[in-house]
Amino acid sequence: MSALPAPLIEARGLCAGYGAARILHGVELSVRAGEAVGLMGRNGMGKTTLIRALLGLLPAEAGEVRIAGREATRLPTFRRAQAGIAVVPEGRGVFASLSVLENLRLAARPGPDGAVRWDEERVLALFPRLGERARNRGDQLSGGEQQMLAIGRALMTNPRLLILDEATEGLAPLVRDEIWRVIRALREAGLATIVVDKTVSALLSVVDRAEILVKGRIVWSGTPAALRSDPETMHRHLGV
Repeated sequence: MSALPAPLIEARGLCAGYGAARILHGVELSVRAGEAVGLMGRNGMGKTTLIRALLGLLPAEAGEVRIAGREATRLPTFRRAQAGIAVVPEGRGVFASLSVLENLRLAARPGPDGAVRWDEERVLALFPRLGERARNRGDQLSGGEQQMLAIGRALMTNPRLLILDEATEGLAPLVRDEIWRVIRALREAGLATIVVDKTVSALLSVVDRAEILVKGRIVWSGTPAALRSDPETMHRHLGV
């Protein structure tokens, strides 16, 4: 029997924090090709800190990060991006003075294997609203349209793994539904994802596995079905 391919990204005993305050305490996490993982937990539990540590925006104090089986703990953020890791950050970060098309084109590049699976045409087909607003500047878009653009821009890098931090926070209900539709479509297309969101029911409907983070430690890991059948855990750690 052949061995499974190495995870696209993996944290092994990862510890990180800010100054003297350690936030992550020995986190173990892995995501394989085509897998959708929901990173869950109340506010202040370390979810964004974990993402920053995986991306190299925050240095590891102990443990390691591996990308496609290779040690990456000291790789700079741009090298991790070149290895196929893309992020849609909390706050979106679109370029306000650039048009929708300019935002997309600025990010365009082949994936780490040289393939171009996501181009301008495919992104605009995924987000028809962006096609309608193609010539508008980033600061002329609604919050929902900016989130669509941020996702589209990340896809233009042709990543192996897409990380979405607070995927639907602050969006109107109809726009949230649209973002969940897109995340579901990306999963069906085989793109690996890590999704952070507070809408538990919606998140569990689009992931293969849930990970619950409490005070910088993974305290629960399993399938959405297993979590739904454990209301005590949901209430204790998620307030549901």
